[in-house]
Amino acid sequence: AHPVRYGLRCPDATVQVLASHTFLEDLAMVLCVAAITTIIFQKIRQPVVVGYLIAGLIVGPNLPIPLLADSDRIRTLSELGVILLMFALGLEFSVRKLIRLGPTSGFITALQVSFMIWLGYVCGRALGWTPLESIFTGALLSISSTTIVAKAYEETPVSERVRELVFGVLLAEDLTAVVELAILTTLASGASVSASLMTVTIARLILFLVAFVGIGFMVVPPFVRLVVRMGRPETTLVAVVGICFAFAVLAEHAGYSVALGAFLAGSLVAESGQAAQIEHLVAPLRDIFGAVFFVSVGMMIDPALVEQHWPALIVLTAAVIGGKIFGVTFASVLSGVGAKTSIEAGMSLAQIGEFSFIIAGAGLKTGATRDFLYTLAVALSAITTFLTPYMIRSSIPVAEFVSERLPPPLKVLEALYDSWFERIRNAGQPARDANSIGRPIAAIVSSAVLIGAILIVNELDPLDVTSMVASLEHLSYFTAGLYVDLFALLLCAAPAAAMYFASRRLATALASRAFAELPPRGASAVKALIELLQITILLVAAVPLLAIVQPFMEPVEGIGIIVITIALMIVVVTRSARQMQGQIRNAARLIATALRGTRAGAEGESYEVPGIGMITPVSLRAYSDSVGRSLAELDLHTNSGAVVVAIGRGDAEVVVPTGEEILRSGDILELVGSSAAVAAARRLLDTPRRGSA
Repeated sequence: AHPVRYGLRCPDATVQVLASHTFLEDLAMVLCVAAITTIIFQKIRQPVVVGYLIAGLIVGPNLPIPLLADSDRIRTLSELGVILLMFALGLEFSVRKLIRLGPTSGFITALQVSFMIWLGYVCGRALGWTPLESIFTGALLSISSTTIVAKAYEETPVSERVRELVFGVLLAEDLTAVVELAILTTLASGASVSASLMTVTIARLILFLVAFVGIGFMVVPPFVRLVVRMGRPETTLVAVVGICFAFAVLAEHAGYSVALGAFLAGSLVAESGQAAQIEHLVAPLRDIFGAVFFVSVGMMIDPALVEQHWPALIVLTAAVIGGKIFGVTFASVLSGVGAKTSIEAGMSLAQIGEFSFIIAGAGLKTGATRDFLYTLAVALSAITTFLTPYMIRSSIPVAEFVSERLPPPLKVLEALYDSWFERIRNAGQPARDANSIGRPIAAIVSSAVLIGAILIVNELDPLDVTSMVASLEHLSYFTAGLYVDLFALLLCAAPAAAMYFASRRLATALASRAFAELPPRGASAVKALIELLQITILLVAAVPLLAIVQPFMEPVEGIGIIVITIALMIVVVTRSARQMQGQIRNAARLIATALRGTRAGAEGESYEVPGIGMITPVSLRAYSDSVGRSLAELDLHTNSGAVVVAIGRGDAEVVVPTGEEILRSGDILELVGSSAAVAAARRLLDTPRRGSA
């Protein structure tokens, strides 16, 4: 039945191979081997996902072990696993929750996906691959695996905040992959990518989502509630699984992935309010076919091909792990999430998965890439899948280690920035300042497009301007090229200046939403916030621009831009942190006045200090476990994300604390941070000592 595979697995004809011939034999072999490996891995306290991968190697065609399942049939079964895993994940994310997570997830995805595309392209060129192969490499490195993370989170629970952030980013990445596939397929066919193509692709995706969710919102939740009221679990299970598969098929026929359709089906079913009961019914099916999916990934691992391409595999593995951790963490911090949560999210997303196979397969099918790239994508997915559970396990201690060692000024700035950004997100957009937001955004986008066009035309040089200059001025071709490049940079100066000033106006408009009463522009808080927002806006414009322009530039030029950008960011953040530290010392008198005033009369009621922002006072009870401990020992920033900027004692005394400050009963701790961070800090401060009533 499998002569080629027999030849690969059993060069010695005397070895007998137990090969499957029917669907039932495939399923029995896969599940029995997976059961044995997962039992062993659970006994040695290792992730069961790794056990599934080992089971895939055992029953796959690439190791000389006398067990062989049919790869095509297992791959078909594995698609059921992807659909059910994504449906179960969607049950945890209602449509309303997805809309709430949209802006933050979109911002993080735009920044880190652009960075990964650029990084993958640079790695591909460094390995000697063609420009088109390098572009495909960047695309397949940019998309993490929702299925793998969902399974890993079942074994290693994380905080709800991290979970929501990670899956919001994963969904945004999946939508981005749809656009990437359309663009890459066009490139591979030899056609040019135009603005109209991108507009049509994005418009089709938005129209699909609106129609899919809009119609589903009116039909699915009432239908599910009707079925659940019948009180028959069997009927409920059949109905919701039918909805799941129907939506997956509709998405596939629309040209999108079955995983996207299944996830949206789960989100719509969750709107019925019966998600917990349905999740309990679906869990056994999800676990069985989810195991088959991970076994199918293990079956694709070919040790011989991995050995053949091991240098490239090491480079790409380092790029995925290092690039994803840096990109997601950096973008998350800029979005006001907090360093600890950002690091945990970054380490959770350090892998590639099923969408990367699709992208690599599209390159192979169109002839844009050689077959080795698909092989590397499979091996890279297997390695990062193997590492993902360990990365997630180690993310919390790593995040705590980094958070504990941040300099105090940076801790204060981070907490303030998170609270400012939260107020910006929640402020809405009044009609009167629509122009103050819309016009700068339009100016930034148009300036970025103009800069990109100038740089691309300069690199392509369709009119051979360099040769003309060399001939007219009697210069060498190299020298003439330098003059032409300098002229192109001069042409970029005007749109770059326009982008800079537009980003400044947009940052100022956004900063005004972070304060109930905007302090004078020279105030440290306003100045720090405007600078941080401005460089964030410029990054969101510049990094995608770099990813688009990089194929037309030398890799060293792009690396230089990234290094300069990081250095500039470090300078801005360091200066802002020092300014805010001085501002807090100067604001001690204002905090003392507020503590004596009526605004501080209600326990935990936030008030605004001009030049700083919102502060929440929390009284330290006599029974609290924090009494008698130093702030450094308590480490509120690491454990909650909030920071104590001042301590009120007595009627008038206000202490600007250091890490050695010992907390006393009756202290009023002035906290800054996001609402979630302040709430976590209050719970921590209200924890009673052992033995206290």
